[in-house]
Amino acid sequence: MINRKIKAIVVDDENRIRRGIERLILSCGEEFEIVGSYSSGTKLMKEYEKENIHLDLLITDIKMPGMNGLELIKEMRKRASFEAVVISGFNDFHYVQTAIRERALDYMVKPLIRDEFRQQLGKIKDKILKNWEEEKKVEIIDTQLRHVKQTQALGKLVRGNEIDLAELEWTKDFPKGTYSLLHISIDFNQKRDISALQSGELEKRIQDILEDLNEATLNLSWIWKGDEASFWILIHNKEADQLQEMMIAEGLHSTIKTGTNLTSTIALSRGFYDVAVIPALRDRLSALLQFRLIYGGNQIYTLSLVENILKERGKIRESKELDITITRMVESLDLLRREELFHHLNHFLNEVKQLRSPQDIEKSIQVLAIQSINRLLTKSSAKDELHLIQEALKLTRKSPNFIELKKNLTTWMQKVLNIFEEMNQHESVNPIDTAKTWITDNLGNNITIDKIAKKVHMNPTYFCEYFKNQTGETVLDFVTKARIEKAKELLLSTDFKIYDISQQVGYNDTKYFSKLFRKYFGEVPSKYKEKAKINLN
Repeated sequence: MINRKIKAIVVDDENRIRRGIERLILSCGEEFEIVGSYSSGTKLMKEYEKENIHLDLLITDIKMPGMNGLELIKEMRKRASFEAVVISGFNDFHYVQTAIRERALDYMVKPLIRDEFRQQLGKIKDKILKNWEEEKKVEIIDTQLRHVKQTQALGKLVRGNEIDLAELEWTKDFPKGTYSLLHISIDFNQKRDISALQSGELEKRIQDILEDLNEATLNLSWIWKGDEASFWILIHNKEADQLQEMMIAEGLHSTIKTGTNLTSTIALSRGFYDVAVIPALRDRLSALLQFRLIYGGNQIYTLSLVENILKERGKIRESKELDITITRMVESLDLLRREELFHHLNHFLNEVKQLRSPQDIEKSIQVLAIQSINRLLTKSSAKDELHLIQEALKLTRKSPNFIELKKNLTTWMQKVLNIFEEMNQHESVNPIDTAKTWITDNLGNNITIDKIAKKVHMNPTYFCEYFKNQTGETVLDFVTKARIEKAKELLLSTDFKIYDISQQVGYNDTKYFSKLFRKYFGEVPSKYKEKAKINLN
């Protein structure tokens, strides 16, 4: 059922007749609405150029001062799509022919007969409503096809490696609002019936679960298969609502268990506004999922939850000596005292060597890693170094002897210290200026949001939001504009071929580059250069 009104405009130079037509239209049913009434075609054209009025039906007299009705229809059709009815005081065959040529639905002769007018307008109404129904069906099909293509493209984002921003222009087609990304992974540390995994049955069930869950609150969602028994879901909401996002994740978690007899672990991102940030989020959500190896599966991991876990786990003490040594190491890190840090690290390793079991050694390193990274998180808006804890926890398993463990832990601590030092160096530097300079210097190289964010020591999601708030444009828009501007400069100042210029500014697909160039400058590169030469001469 279509709940919109047919917007009609009446044009006639005789006020009495024009008002009469308006009353006739409104008497034909509540489906009609008068959105404009003009004494000449010229006045309608001026008003349309100023206000861009939406219309579905134009009823116009033919003979009027200045622009006649048929000329008006012809000019308006260049600007809008609508149905037209012409009215004339003369039953002139030439006018009829011209009206037909301009695709007018009807030709009425004055004086208008009320019942005939209503009958004709009823037919016109039926035609417009039928057209709307057809347009709606086409729109639904187009939306479904677009959704399928977007889902396929999103699947590539989480499978690919470093995806250059040049390949992410399509993300601009996503609606404005806030997004959440969920990574769902089925737990296999259980003896359960996993027959649901056969023949894509699990994917189908999760699809059904998502469609049924809070259907009224989910504006849009995309779901696609990940590696092994994992799935990704992108959820769009018009406004940021962390509570709703968590409720959706909890609903999915619970319903997957009852619907498949399998438990799952879900990693849930914070809200973000730019779909282009997903490649950077991919690794962070995968890292969050890995915390089930330490703290158990069958739950929902968010960055906030992990931070709270780290605070609690960081309170674990192995011994008074170890406690003091770890505290001193963290303070040395914070104050960037390199020699002091590694002195305390050697002392820590000597103490750890005296421990009685591999489990005790692993726990001690866990406490050191958690407290070090927790201090890092409190100093930075990045919130992006959780993977370092996982690296530290793997050291005891991958080190064949204590000598190798000492070497590996020293390398790990050096990596953490480097991050502290880099953060300290960049505290007084404007991150936007740093990002813009790096982008400008690397237009021909692979540019990703992750790389830019690392240069300014920010979390990619936070960086994208910060960049947009500070500059008024997205990172993707800035990179694209910078590349196209550089391409224009090369086009006008060198004899490089279009293919070479495309490569030099980061576009491997020359056709796509030319299309983008035309979007910015109105012409493909070759024609733009030709016109520039003519203007110079």
